[in-house]
Amino acid sequence: MAEDLAALGRRVAQRFIVRGVRPKPSALAEQMGVELMQQEAPPPAQPRLRSEYRAAPPRIVLYCDPINELDAAIYANQRFDMMRCDLLEVHVAHELFHHIEFGQRFGALTPDEVEAAAHAFAQALLELDFEPAELSDLAAPEPHL
Repeated sequence: MAEDLAALGRRVAQRFIVRGVRPKPSALAEQMGVELMQQEAPPPAQPRLRSEYRAAPPRIVLYCDPINELDAAIYANQRFDMMRCDLLEVHVAHELFHHIEFGQRFGALTPDEVEAAAHAFAQALLELDFEPAELSDLAAPEPHL
């Protein structure tokens, strides 16, 4: 099933790639009428939340503190493949998939499956050299015993 989800994400991303030109996710959000909003900190109940999509009105909220912490973790772990990307645009791309998915029917998908497809969408749209799910691993490393 994971391969099908990755294919779904890539297929949806291909709708927006015209003659090899990949749009900037923030510009795409503007074209789709999705507001982008930045806040310093996420809600206290979700301190590691980096971004979220809200359907009414269509809005993507980017939480700067956890994104900045992720940026520091990327450099600390010398993830050169990740250093080349714009983390805000990666998060916007991921959340844009949720906006697209909200208005369409992709079948009965679990929340984890939707997340996997959203990661594949962001990876394909931005032509990333890594899987976006790896960002979560860097942002919340396992505690050392």
